[in-house]
Amino acid sequence: MKQQYVFLAISVLALAACKSETTTNTAESTTKEVDDNRPTYVVMTELNTIPFIIRDSHEKSGLTGFEYDLLTAIAEQQGFKLRFDVHPWQGLFQNLDTGKADILAGAVTYTDERAKIMDFSNPHFEYRYTMLVRKDLDNQTNFAAFRGMKVALQKGSVSESLAPMFALPDESNIQRTDTIWLATKAVLSGEADAAIGSSAPLSYYAKQYAKDEVKLIQDTSLPAQNYVFAVRKGNAELAQKLNDGLAKVKANGTYDQLYKKYW
Repeated sequence: MKQQYVFLAISVLALAACKSETTTNTAESTTKEVDDNRPTYVVMTELNTIPFIIRDSHEKSGLTGFEYDLLTAIAEQQGFKLRFDVHPWQGLFQNLDTGKADILAGAVTYTDERAKIMDFSNPHFEYRYTMLVRKDLDNQTNFAAFRGMKVALQKGSVSESLAPMFALPDESNIQRTDTIWLATKAVLSGEADAAIGSSAPLSYYAKQYAKDEVKLIQDTSLPAQNYVFAVRKGNAELAQKLNDGLAKVKANGTYDQLYKKYW
């Protein structure tokens, strides 16, 4: 009789284990199915548009930054997945038309000219044109005061349109760089008197390199600008998903938390 009870107990435990395993496998299968059904959008961005997109070897994706975190939060709210890919700034916008990218990120400024060939999300960050200058030049109140001085800027950026304010007729005093960091580096090394660009990355660099005694100045005669996420022209559905997600992360406090994290 005792042996029968032992056999019965073993049988019950075995059945329970099988049931548990079946339940676990079913749950895993269901989760995997949900994940697979979520649409995946390719985000193409210039690498190291600090602090919006930052190379980070400690992260699984290899990236971090304000826009990376913001887009990830938006995707979680809206139920889609993202795959990030990097591309040089030159030629970045063409990837929307070729289908290589669904979303462009990395400090993309809204302009009426760009709006003719691509669509945008609502603005997610307001900035002003700013110059990072040597400490002894921080008493200037407008960019025209730098006419003839050595000024570095990122080629292909909207800041390039301001060159006539301070450039010599032959623009020999303008140093065009591939990234805003290289423009900043030119000031830090003494190769340039000033770097012009967005207040977002330049204020970040000014804080990081405070010991180098660089300062920021703004020309208040120039209007504020906005960073947006770009999508292919006519892709209203994706633009709406981004807008809805952005509204949600602003409402639940995530946006403010991310802002404080980077600034």
